[in-house]
Amino acid sequence: MTALPILAPLALAAIHRELSRLQQLTVLPEYAALREPVAQLAGLCESVEDVVSGGICRLSGTSETLQGLLDLLRHAEDRPLPANRVVGLLAPLQQQVVHACSEIGQIL
Repeated sequence: MTALPILAPLALAAIHRELSRLQQLTVLPEYAALREPVAQLAGLCESVEDVVSGGICRLSGTSETLQGLLDLLRHAEDRPLPANRVVGLLAPLQQQVVHACSEIGQIL
């Protein structure tokens, strides 16, 4: 398994930090006009985080299932396995990947 780059958590933390600073500014009367746009931005950030988090969970589960399938195939290398059975095992995993990609793609 490869290590994930540290950029993503740092980027999300930076976005939250800057958004918090903007929200603090909107308390001041001279920035009152920014309250609604900043609130909308906060909602969008939360939605993006939820979608990405859900996609990561789905892909992580798919990865674990795929690893189990690979282990099963390694142990069964001396036995013939019909192609339709392999397809039956792989098809749900492929659908999970498509679903996760579709969800994440909608926020881009």
